[in-house]
Amino acid sequence: MRHAGCPVIRLLPFVIMRGDRGLTSSFQLFTRRVRSDWKFQIRAMRMAVDWVIAIYFVIPVLLVAGYHYYAWYMTPPAWLHGISVHTVATLCYLFTWLGTLRYFVEEGDQLFLRQNEGWFRHLMHLGYRYSVALQGMTSLLVTLVFLPLLVSVYAYSATQVVGFWLLTYVVKLNIGLLRQLLALRIRGFMLWVWRILMFAVGFAVYQFIVTALTDHALYCWVAVALGALTFALLTRVRLRARGTFFADVERERDARMRIVSLMLIRVMERKRKPIRRTPLLFGRSQRLLKGKGAGTGMAELLIKSFFRNGLQWRQSIQFAAAVSAALFLLPVGIKLLVWLLAAVLLVFWRKSFCKDELTTPFLNLFPIKDEMKHQALQKAVPILVLPVLIVISLVGGISFFTWWGPLVMVAAAFPLAYGSSSVFTSWY
Repeated sequence: MRHAGCPVIRLLPFVIMRGDRGLTSSFQLFTRRVRSDWKFQIRAMRMAVDWVIAIYFVIPVLLVAGYHYYAWYMTPPAWLHGISVHTVATLCYLFTWLGTLRYFVEEGDQLFLRQNEGWFRHLMHLGYRYSVALQGMTSLLVTLVFLPLLVSVYAYSATQVVGFWLLTYVVKLNIGLLRQLLALRIRGFMLWVWRILMFAVGFAVYQFIVTALTDHALYCWVAVALGALTFALLTRVRLRARGTFFADVERERDARMRIVSLMLIRVMERKRKPIRRTPLLFGRSQRLLKGKGAGTGMAELLIKSFFRNGLQWRQSIQFAAAVSAALFLLPVGIKLLVWLLAAVLLVFWRKSFCKDELTTPFLNLFPIKDEMKHQALQKAVPILVLPVLIVISLVGGISFFTWWGPLVMVAAAFPLAYGSSSVFTSWY
């Protein structure tokens, strides 16, 4: 579609102009695109939830949830008091990373709407204001979800609840703008580094303010005022940025397809990444283990296959993040139980990966005995378990808030990794 001779490109301006016939202002164009987006999202939801599911499942669930919500608000059960304010703050902070600020620009706008700078800029401003208002509504909805905890358990006053909502709102707006500005100016690995740094700093600040809201409400209102001022400055920078058209179009396309993409996640064809000529890790295929024999060679093959697998890296990081967050929030006794359970799950996960690798068609070409495969499994699994378990143990030790906690937990990770691997790989 990028070639000048393509018939679709020659007809596209007439199709667009025909679809927008009768428009006399950029506001009418904006309202038409908002209505189109809502209709598209409703049709997408109808694909997953038809009238049968709505009548026999969705509506009963909503009625039961509404009944329990009212009952918990009036008389909270005992187990509800076990949910700390840190847990609520963590969930709300994760919510602030969802969604984006939209501008309702489309790819066809470069053919006719960009010629009218006034219409185009007004369309972007209207879409931006619409997104800001929508973020406020969703933030209010999340605050209402946690209202039984905030009022009945944490004894928040009406002013404190409003402060909690506004704090979540301004944090969500600032994070959305900062993520857009970072994506426009930074690419590749450094973008992820800045995002991780922003997530960590924002999480620490948000947790501190929400925790202090009960006794020091002034902190919350100061943070809201500073957040509003920062948002105004970021808005000025973002709306004056140049060369952002194609990035805005791609972001708008992703936002429009957010529901459909969840349903088609397993059938959508993704763009294949270029294959490296040499792997990023162990590019020279150097020796990793001492000893000779087929078992040692296959153990090295399993280790290199795992650490060169991007999917395994991504899933391991997600697993480590989830378990580490749980270790921070849970009591000490349950914390140690989760730590042990995480080690066992890692062993079974790595064992399953190794067994799949040992049944590949390439290895089946060789007459390798099961005893050799078992030996390779026992050598490789503890090495594959250790990196993630060390990270989890380090975070678990930090959660004890003592100087010796990280040292003891990391030191205990080594015997735990080798011991659990020895037990659960004793059979092939």
